[in-house]
Amino acid sequence: MISSDEATYFLNIAVIGGTLLALSFVTLSFFLGDMLKRFEVTALPVFRSRDVAELGALHGILSLPESLTDKDLMDGDPLVVFMAFSVAVTWIFFLIPLAVGLTVAWVGTKLWILAAEMCALVICWTFSFLVRNKKINELKPYLTREELLWPYLGVIVLALYAISAGVLVITGLCTIVPATTHLAVWNRWGVSNEHAAMFLMKAVCIVSLLLGTYTTNKDMFIFFKSVAAERMRTRWLELFMRERYGILEQRVRDAKARIPLESLEHDDLEWRWNKGCPLTSAHELFGDAGKAGLQQLWAELKEGRSGVPTWLLDVPTIAKWEAELVQVLKKYELAGNQGPNIS
Repeated sequence: MISSDEATYFLNIAVIGGTLLALSFVTLSFFLGDMLKRFEVTALPVFRSRDVAELGALHGILSLPESLTDKDLMDGDPLVVFMAFSVAVTWIFFLIPLAVGLTVAWVGTKLWILAAEMCALVICWTFSFLVRNKKINELKPYLTREELLWPYLGVIVLALYAISAGVLVITGLCTIVPATTHLAVWNRWGVSNEHAAMFLMKAVCIVSLLLGTYTTNKDMFIFFKSVAAERMRTRWLELFMRERYGILEQRVRDAKARIPLESLEHDDLEWRWNKGCPLTSAHELFGDAGKAGLQQLWAELKEGRSGVPTWLLDVPTIAKWEAELVQVLKKYELAGNQGPNIS
């Protein structure tokens, strides 16, 4: 049994965890509206076509629908995936003190219940943390310096959670299988199972609250930078297509007119121009589907159609493509009619 002071302590911890969880949701809601704007005028087939033969009731129950994951759109966007799993990491930080605090305050020292809760939360946290780190590698421009240390700090946090879960599992087994008492090495130092479990739970709850508050602050900063950067990229692309792309196209046409027809397809300018399409995308859909989809997207952008999902394009690479083309064009314009074979 736990004392009334300990019950009050864990109940307060649970209240703090629940409050911070609610506040993080309210804060996140301010950014979700901006995130959804990138999809509201997008005209792409979200779901794959379903042409699956009926193979019986059992097969229908066990098999996942082909369009369960919208990999061609949502799940291919690293920012969306990062936001989902980053929020999961933060919320599990808050769920640990919330779940542990309520369990201890209302049920008492039911160590096997605490062990089951802690193991489930640690497994979920680990998976979310690994996916979050994978997307961090794709979103480094959005990160601050200390965020780059998260993979290493996360190992320390995971070790703390793993040790706590291991201690809870051992203490829980001791009440069910007495033969496992030899695993409780802390008993040799005069520390009871309940005292060891409560000490670790108090430490884990405090650490989780601190880390959850920190990650909420950092995640909101990353979301803010990503939304602002998205607006700036979209604005740059609009100005480029409206003001500079036409001029660039005319300069390329004039330069190509000076190139002999037989050497045109081997020319550096022809290769870089690539029929006016930079062939670059920030979306993995085009890596699987080939260049046809990206060429169609670029053609729609040139025609000025509404609803073109410009966020699928890697705008910094397009800017680099324009700069390289300008440098090549300057060589041709300085050389006059000397042709493409110039030093």
